[in-house]
Order: sequence, then C-alpha cells, then structure tokens
Amino acid sequence: MRHFTKLIITFVFAFAMQYGYAQFLQPAEKKMDVDDKVTPAWVLAVDESEDDLRESIIDYTKDELGVKLKKGRNGLLIAKEAKVPSITSYTGDLKVLLSQVQDQTQVAVAFMPGYDISLNSDDYPDEMEQLRNYTRSMLKYHMVNELQVTIKDDEKRLKNLEKDLKRNQREYRKLDKSAARMQKKINSDKTDENEKFDLSNDQEAAEDRMNTLMAAKDELDDEIAKMNEKIQVSQEDINYIENQFVERKASVRTEEVEDEEVEYKP
Repeated sequence: MRHFTKLIITFVFAFAMQYGYAQFLQPAEKKMDVDDKVTPAWVLAVDESEDDLRESIIDYTKDELGVKLKKGRNGLLIAKEAKVPSITSYTGDLKVLLSQVQDQTQVAVAFMPGYDISLNSDDYPDEMEQLRNYTRSMLKYHMVNELQVTIKDDEKRLKNLEKDLKRNQREYRKLDKSAARMQKKINSDKTDENEKFDLSNDQEAAEDRMNTLMAAKDELDDEIAKMNEKIQVSQEDINYIENQFVERKASVRTEEVEDEEVEYKP
C-alpha cells in the first residue's frame, strides 16, 4: 500500500510538472493591445512572479540579442528602433508586455517595424517564427535560471548539513572512546570507590550526550536525504525543460499550420 501511494504521488507530480512546464512551449498568436496599439503578438501565461520574470527577460534580451529593454508604464518593456538580426532584418520596436491574468503572469511579445506595421505569421512567417523562438527561449532561460539558483542555495545548505554531521560523528566517537576508558577504570581493582563514583557520573553524562548526538544524527541524516532528493528533482526539472524545448521545435510549424484558420481575437 505504501509503495502504491508513492507511485500515485510520483504520477501526479510528473503530470503537474509536465503540464506546468509545457506552458512556455506553446505561445499563441493573438491581437493584443500593446502600448496603446492593437498588434499581433505571441501570448502565453505562466505561473511565474511578474517581478522575477521581468528581470530575467531584461537580462536574457541584453545577453542574447544585444538589445536593452527599458521599463515602460503598465508592465511594458520596450526597445525602440532596435536591430535584432536573429529575428528580422527590419529595424523596429521590440515590445514585451507583462500583465496579471488571474493568478498567472501573461506575456505578450510583439515587434513593430513601423507605426502601422507589425510582424505577423501571414505577412512575415519566417520573422514571426523567430520572434516565437525568442519568446520561448526567454521563458526557458527564466525557468532554468530559477532552478539553478535554487540548486545553488540547496547545495550550500547541504554542505553545511554535511559539516554538522561530521562534527556530530567526531564528537560521538570521542565520547564513545572516553566512556570505554572510564568503564575500564571502573572495572579495575586499582580504582578506589570515590574515583569510581566520579567516573560513573562522568560516564553517565557522556552517555546522555551520546544519546543526544544520536538523535541529532538521525535528524541530520533525514534532512540530508531530503535535500539530496530536492536537488535531484530540481536537476530533473531542468533536464525536462531542456528536452521539451528541443523536442517541440520540430512540431512548431505543424502547429501553426493547423491553427492558421483560427481568427484573431483582440
């Protein structure tokens, strides 16, 4: 029964992880009001903090595209008259709009080469595909980076726990040897009764301390095991994101063809 319950929990966790991480792989092209202009954009919603996501998007765009996004009003990030060869040969405004939709952060990404011109899949299919890749990549970057920070913090905590465990074991061994020596003296005919009495008290104190150390060791062992498992799960999450990102690339165009008859809705 215990094993069956563990399998159920593992299945539910795996399903939830896949459902959650699949979000950033499937942006939808919609018409959105971005910076007081209705424009086609890649749109998706994720379970991420808006503030953390904003900083990640700024960092990723600067590092990967060489473009500096500036914070505008109402959740807008914008780079005016930007040159982004990896997306398009046109110079234009790269816009990323973050907004709260229920309990999620909605991300809308658009590129406007002119005031009344926006990249879209009908007129600029190749450029729009590259803009989609940018949208997916920046979210992948955020999710992986967040997990890497978590792993780093957890590894630091694990290292401290392991140090505590080693100190615990050293003290226990020292007390164990001391208690054995005291017991040997207590059993010796050469030891007088007064000294035996003192030795017995010291031995009892040593054994009490050893019992305390044993209890602490059990707690440390348990916490170390949990921390190792947590780090392993985080690393598996990173691997899952990386694999899903690669595997989904081949099906992106197919999805767009299947959805091309869907009417834009602001």
